[in-house]
Amino acid sequence: MELLKSAVSSVLPLVANRIIEHLEYPFMARGNIRALESATRELQAMKEDVKTEITNAQWDNSAPSNQAREWLSQVEAIENEATEIQHKYQQLCRCVWNISPNFYAIYKISRSAAKKQVEVKNLCDKKATIEVIIQMPPPLAHEMPASSSISPNFREALHYVKDDVHGIIGIWGMGGVGKTHLLKQINNELSNGLAFNCVVFVTCSKECYEEKVQNEIIDNLRLDKNGTMKQKQSTIYNFLRERSFVILLDDLWNRVDLETIGIPDPLRTVGTCRRKVVLTTRSTEVCGQMEVKKRIRVDVLNEDDAWSLFKEKVTAETINSDPLIQKFALDVVKELDGLPLALFTIGRAMHDKMDPSEWEQAIVSLKNARLNDVEFSCVNRSVFHILKFSYDSLKSDTLRQCFLHCSLWPEDFNIGKDALVMLWLGLGLINEPNIQSAYNVGYSYIRRLQAVCLLEIHDDDSRMHDLIRDMAIWIANNQGEDTNKWIVHAGTYTESKDIQISSDTKALSVMNNGAKRILFSTIYSSTKLSTLVLSHNSLIDSKTLQLELFSKLTVLDLSINRLEDFPVEICKLVHLQFLNLSGNPLKSLPVELGSLIDLKYLILWYTNCTFPNKVLSKLKALRVLDLSIGHKAYNLDIFPTIEKDLQLLPHFQALGIIISSKLTFSRFSQTVSVPVRWFDVCKYNESYLSFSSCFFENSHLGSNIVSIHISHSDDIECVKFENESENQSICHLGRLECLFFRWMRNMKKVIWKGLDPKDVFPRLQILEFNFCPSLTSISWVVNLPRIQMLAVRHCTSIKQLIRMDELKDSGIHMSQLCFPFLTKMDLRYSDELELISDLMISFPALEYLLVDNCDKLKNLPFKPSNHPEKLKLIKGSQEWWNNLELEDNDSYKFSLQPFFEKLSSSHFRYYEKSSS
Repeated sequence: MELLKSAVSSVLPLVANRIIEHLEYPFMARGNIRALESATRELQAMKEDVKTEITNAQWDNSAPSNQAREWLSQVEAIENEATEIQHKYQQLCRCVWNISPNFYAIYKISRSAAKKQVEVKNLCDKKATIEVIIQMPPPLAHEMPASSSISPNFREALHYVKDDVHGIIGIWGMGGVGKTHLLKQINNELSNGLAFNCVVFVTCSKECYEEKVQNEIIDNLRLDKNGTMKQKQSTIYNFLRERSFVILLDDLWNRVDLETIGIPDPLRTVGTCRRKVVLTTRSTEVCGQMEVKKRIRVDVLNEDDAWSLFKEKVTAETINSDPLIQKFALDVVKELDGLPLALFTIGRAMHDKMDPSEWEQAIVSLKNARLNDVEFSCVNRSVFHILKFSYDSLKSDTLRQCFLHCSLWPEDFNIGKDALVMLWLGLGLINEPNIQSAYNVGYSYIRRLQAVCLLEIHDDDSRMHDLIRDMAIWIANNQGEDTNKWIVHAGTYTESKDIQISSDTKALSVMNNGAKRILFSTIYSSTKLSTLVLSHNSLIDSKTLQLELFSKLTVLDLSINRLEDFPVEICKLVHLQFLNLSGNPLKSLPVELGSLIDLKYLILWYTNCTFPNKVLSKLKALRVLDLSIGHKAYNLDIFPTIEKDLQLLPHFQALGIIISSKLTFSRFSQTVSVPVRWFDVCKYNESYLSFSSCFFENSHLGSNIVSIHISHSDDIECVKFENESENQSICHLGRLECLFFRWMRNMKKVIWKGLDPKDVFPRLQILEFNFCPSLTSISWVVNLPRIQMLAVRHCTSIKQLIRMDELKDSGIHMSQLCFPFLTKMDLRYSDELELISDLMISFPALEYLLVDNCDKLKNLPFKPSNHPEKLKLIKGSQEWWNNLELEDNDSYKFSLQPFFEKLSSSHFRYYEKSSS
């Protein structure tokens, strides 16, 4: 009984409270409705904030999360429900004190409002717990260029990447064995699958550190770049923690802390998320430091694969040219031990070696630099020692020095062939009895270096592969033992940085930096520095260079700077042999210049400076003086003085000169006795320019010239090549290689009378017409037997380049119906050009055709069944290509389509003297 009383006494208060609560609802209706309205307004404000956040996120490559979308959906629903409750309440409350006589109805509304208010508040609280914005996912993987050959380790590596066991995978092996190639293949394969949410490729290199890896990952994933390392760590971690990812770290030299970077622990799998880090390294030590669970060694190629790769690079023609060569080639492959980089490089170096003795010697040289004899832990040395075979196999120390000096130019820089030869001449690496022989030898050196892949051919210039350039600097620095012997800051120098020069420094290049001030520091009163290249900067004052410290200097290049005053301290460099001050606004040369008694090469393009009386006659060793290239011709009164001094020089061999006016031209051609190599006619003030009174009457003048520029002569209406004598085979321009017509606004044509172009220009290789808007015909060029490059730019009156009828009318005998050596044709901004030539004229050697802003040119000079066999590239706008009206248009254009490339802002870079 007591138990029953106790139970009743404990239950009754609860029941009473519930009864009271329900009895209160009708009397609290107004308060509940207002509370609901207030809570709903707060929720609506939150909703608008979320919508604004989502709208703004669209500009930041982000998107609303699924949580945010669901929350907004719930808000919309509860807003409708709250509105309905409020509407019902307003309909019922019509009596005094806003109390409806229908107590049950008002009770239900009040109760619904109270419950809905709780739901609204819960939604308001929930907003703080959801992630409104998420970043849009980046591309699964950025596909990377890689050769089509499949790495032998590819399937194995891909298997471990996709499994659920190995979090960190290490791919290791020596340099040049193909680790990067394998990693790129993995990257590209994963870009086509759904196994991972994101794949990030990071190039680490030797100077790698955590922040560098952080920044690359953030860039790849399009995350927020701002903040400290700690903040970036959180950014990366929060993005990756709930995703399946693969981080590919290429060329890792030292341990990097994955946790510091922000990479979630790949050794711990969370749910269905798979975490992978794949690294390549040259040392198993790094694998241990990185806690690699699966190591994959990329080994050298097996004999069959190595032999296949080597044969491909050497070519079957060379391998099969002699039974002994095939035997020796197999031995070479054996010595290279399957290293792909070495097989590739040395294979190309041997591709033209048809003499078995050369192959036999190659084996001896390789045995002296066996890979197994090089300490493995320093892999760069291994690669360089293998690559160094091409260097060691050069036939002379002179050629090796020529190669090393190519490294003075910046990475990926196009080096003009004449710039290389002139440097080699200044260094004394080429010693020939005359200047033409010297240039011929220089050009042969370039061809040799290209033949063994130590130089690459790029357009008409040369370029060093980055690895080859690094090797050259390594060799020049005693194979890395002395880092101050050969200092190269080309394209990398900053003005805040001092360049430390030691007593043993031999060469220094600070080329192509745009620096206004360059600082050198040394504790030595004298150094062995012999080569100093400071070209393509913005130097104004030479005093900061302290040139007087470099008393042993033989080569000084200060070209393309802003020096207004001649640096007089140069005159104290009594061993100087080469001085280039081109492109500086110099006004005059000092009398002290005469103290440079060893000076052999003086280059002064675009300077127009004056010479003190008799100063040139003191330069007893001078061989070359180049005053050509510029917009100002030398005065007739000045040249006799220069020539008189030059005549007194026993070793003088080549002059570059600019002249103007008919009188100057005539008197110069009649009186000049020094050898002229570069000849420029600028601002000529007559209506025609006749070569009959110049080169054809003075055989001495024309016999040495290799380049002629005729430019900025608006008065000239025609250029004449005439010969009144009975000797029709007369030729005094037998060495001319380059002929340029530039800024000739009124020149209508080139007239030939009694002469044939093939006789006048037997060696002409480069012909350019630039800004000749009145020119109507160049048909005569078909008779140039060795023309290699033809450029027609801004010639707006030419309708057809080569016309057979014009050749007949001109009296020129048609000696050929093809251009047997023409490899490049550059046609730009010639608005009226409709046709290149009649189809009977062929272009068997054509490799490159560039067409830019020649909209009326609707056809190509090829027959559909016979386009040039060597054709590599047709470059033009897409619109021009689409509008071509070719014979048998569809099939012909389809056959040419693989050669077409859409024109960009970067055009072919042809040889010009001014760019060398």
